[in-house]
Amino acid sequence: MISDDALDALKARNPVHEVASQWVTLRRRGRKGHVGPCPMCSEDLRSRTAMRFECDADKWVCAVCQDGGDVIKLVQKREGLSFPAAVDRLGGVTEEKATPELARRAGVRAFGAGAVLGEIPSPYDAEPALRVAYLDGWKQARDRQVYENKARERERARLYGFWQAGRPWRGSAVEDYLSCRGLIAPDNARLRFHGDMPLFADGREREPLLVHRGPAMLAPFLDAGGVFRGLHITWIDTNQAKCKAVVVHPDTGEVLPSKKMRGTKAGCYLPLGTSDCLKGERVPHPRLIAGEGIETVLAVYTALVRAGREMVRTEFRAAGDLGNLAGKATAQLPHPTLKGEGGRARRVPGPDPDFDSPAMPVPDTVAALVLLGDGDSEPFLTRNALERAARRHAREGRTIRVRFAPAGLDYNDVMQGKTND
Repeated sequence: MISDDALDALKARNPVHEVASQWVTLRRRGRKGHVGPCPMCSEDLRSRTAMRFECDADKWVCAVCQDGGDVIKLVQKREGLSFPAAVDRLGGVTEEKATPELARRAGVRAFGAGAVLGEIPSPYDAEPALRVAYLDGWKQARDRQVYENKARERERARLYGFWQAGRPWRGSAVEDYLSCRGLIAPDNARLRFHGDMPLFADGREREPLLVHRGPAMLAPFLDAGGVFRGLHITWIDTNQAKCKAVVVHPDTGEVLPSKKMRGTKAGCYLPLGTSDCLKGERVPHPRLIAGEGIETVLAVYTALVRAGREMVRTEFRAAGDLGNLAGKATAQLPHPTLKGEGGRARRVPGPDPDFDSPAMPVPDTVAALVLLGDGDSEPFLTRNALERAARRHAREGRTIRVRFAPAGLDYNDVMQGKTND
């Protein structure tokens, strides 16, 4: 058994961002954070534009893996090691004498586990100085959570202001952008055009670095109840090859992504319209076609329209990314080709869903669900994620089909490892 104090000391000696930097290229984001490719699921570990993986000294999270944790869990996932082996890889532990810093960390940990200040006795009752540090850790963690909740609401209010300032997308640069990409959208797609949308280089709330302003396509993230939670933003420049703005960081010269998702994404969806819905009327649609990104979903809508296919009472949604489409997995599987140090297979999320984790909602009224897989995503990771989404949303009487570009699979074939045409 390893004491919590010894583990806290081990983590303090091994900041997450420093350990992750052994495998991937990270960029600073804000005062303490870092972003970059994921050590587990990214193919290009040196990408200068990837943002799926976020970390600081204490923790990490991946938007695609839908997983996260401390530095020990990072080493476990990246190297396919057991907990004791990961501890050894990080230098091992020594039982250290309790200090105020370890007591403070224990207080933070207790609050994070759901403790309520004053209900759980401190493990440092015998030493008043340690008791004070322990309670101080609780209070710091509580105050940080309160601040984060308020900051999240402030961000939601800011984003809703941008959404309200937008105008209908028909006849705007958004329609030009979609046309440039060879796409059409339902008339009632929840898209808007903003003519002067700011793009910030980092996630700082105070004094963020503004790197670009210009026309943008907006789409709202809505929760299962239809409440606005965030924004998907694509900056537009129809003079560029893919009609997306080219944004260069003024200090580093690196090309930044022209797409951002701000606010709350987990457990939400991007409403891309329905095939038949009276204006302002909310009616159930028994078929739902859903995918990772806006362009992926609208590409299917475009193909169906041009082929003259029947789309009665069909709804279209995007999740924003693969992680939100499928939610977390209960376990990791070794990747068949991607290897870590020492030739060990990297471990990636498997096909079994963690039903306690958030994911893009699917209404109970949906009788037929079509899940779309991007053709340019890593195949093994994507197939696991879509199978996980299919299992998550399986219901009696509901048919689920998984479609890839260009070839596809239906749900039964995915389960049996077969393909179809």
